[in-house]
Amino acid sequence: MLTRAGLNKAINDKIKVEFPGIPIQSSDVEEGFKRPSFFVSLETNSSETFPFQVQRDMTCRILYFPRDRHVFKEEAYDVQDRLERLFGLNFPAGDRTITIDSASTDIIDKVLHYDFDFSYLEERADNDAGELMEELGYRG
Repeated sequence: MLTRAGLNKAINDKIKVEFPGIPIQSSDVEEGFKRPSFFVSLETNSSETFPFQVQRDMTCRILYFPRDRHVFKEEAYDVQDRLERLFGLNFPAGDRTITIDSASTDIIDKVLHYDFDFSYLEERADNDAGELMEELGYRG
């Protein structure tokens, strides 16, 4: 089963490999955090439950806080390019590959915002369909 925590860990692991030494903040972004740093969050846009599966449409938001809040543009552009290459079309999570539907990036208030949308199907954990029928007899 692919959980939100598992998705978050897979995304964080990719960032850690590409940007070693730059911490990923795990708490809410507030004043007083160390620069440079990342903040990663997952948002569920919609979730639809079917008899045997759940479909989730999600957005991953990656914020990057450059070293210097006054001289940031070149560094932000570099990280922006690297994130676009890193997450490009897909990313591995658990035993599968998640396809990215769309991505957007912007610099807002001197912070890089990189967002990407994806959806996936997950088997329901509470699926108790019973035993499958082995043989069906037909009398015509």
